Order: sequence, then C-alpha cells, then structure tokens
Amino acid sequence: MSFTVRFPPQPETDSGGELVEVEWPAPPGGASRVERLRVQDYERLYAVPGLYEEVVQRRLGCRTPDRMAAMLAGAAARLGRSPGDVRILDAGAGNGVSGEAFATRGLRPVVGLDILPAARAAALRDRPGVYGAYLAADLCALTPAAEELIRAAAPNALACVGSVGGGHLPAEAVAAALELLPADALIAYVYGVELPEDPLRELLAGARRLARERGLHRRTVTGGERLCEALVVQPAAR
Repeated sequence: MSFTVRFPPQPETDSGGELVEVEWPAPPGGASRVERLRVQDYERLYAVPGLYEEVVQRRLGCRTPDRMAAMLAGAAARLGRSPGDVRILDAGAGNGVSGEAFATRGLRPVVGLDILPAARAAALRDRPGVYGAYLAADLCALTPAAEELIRAAAPNALACVGSVGGGHLPAEAVAAALELLPADALIAYVYGVELPEDPLRELLAGARRLARERGLHRRTVTGGERLCEALVVQPAAR
C-alpha cells in the first residue's frame, strides 16, 4: 500500500462530512505529502486503487455489501431460485465492492450503474469482469441506449447497497429502475435508521417482505456507529 490513512480531529459539527487524512510516502530526496479528504469525497477515493476499501471497508468496518449479498441470496433460495438465476441491476454501484460481494455468493451482477464516471472507471480498473456492463448514468434521465442496454441484460433483481434517501439514491431513481425490471423482481436496499421512515415505503406499498435486518452499516471516524435497515422485498404485481 502506497499511502497511510488516519482520522484527524473532527470539526464540532459534521455538516461538511467526516474527515480523513491520507499521507503519501516521500519521494527520494523529498518530503511526504498529506492530503485531507472527506469520507464522502468518492471521486477522489475512487481515483486511488485501494483507498476506498482502506477507509470505508477496513478502517470503518463497512460490511453492508456482504450482508446484502447474503440476504438476497437467502431470499432467492427461499423462493426456489438458484443464485445464478438472480440477475442484478446494481444501482449506486460505486467502485464495484457490492458487485463483488454478489458475485462471491454466485449471484450475477449483470449491470452496474452509478451517476459518477469516476465510479465506473474504478470498477472497471479494480474489478474487471464483475459486471456484464457498467453505466455512468442518472437513472432518472437515462438515454434510450442506456435503457436498451439494461433491458437487454434482463435483470430480475435491483440492488441499492449504497443507501436510499438521505442524500444518496432517491426514491425516484428506484422507481425509474423498476420500470426496466419484471414485475416479480427482487429488490434489495438499505437506508439509514436516522431517517424518519423508509424512503421506499410508498413506492413499495404492498410488497412482500422476504428479509429484514437492522445492523451496523459502518463505524464513524470518531468511533460511533451508523446503523442501517436492510431489506429484500418483492413488489406487488403492477
């Protein structure tokens, strides 16, 4: 690893996000360089191979991708579906950590999608072959070509591992994605327990709940906990 990560003293309010410092080794005859980032500065984290994983997965202990993969695989099995038959549209896929977790369980992440081009670049760089295709696109404003690509991949499950609502993936994007999936598609999603209610409550009214778990999403940089609600549901016929 060509960098060292540490968490500096944090501002009294976290309105700007949690801070992390990355120290780069000194070149011959030079001095080391320290860069201060925010944990939510995804474009910068994705730009450096292994930096997102070091900060979010290892140092802050995020296990949500693994939990969601296990829950989705278990729900599919209870419905009599083999893992290889679960074809996932992974929305908010980031650098592919979630897709890798699904693939490890034998599920098939056929399309990854994120609004950030930097996420697509990182996923293709660090996890080539995990996705059948990866789009840098806004689900609420897909081009006809992007819609056709998703339909052609024939996903029958939607995964939203990076949290729904609260400044992350909006409910409108989930609704747009569901228009591209079959009526009996499985939906695996996460939201932060600090939100007043499930952001998809209205959209998924009447859905069959297949799995639900409340647990740690990740630690905060000051040692606290961020909890999340994770669900797998199957919508009512539409």
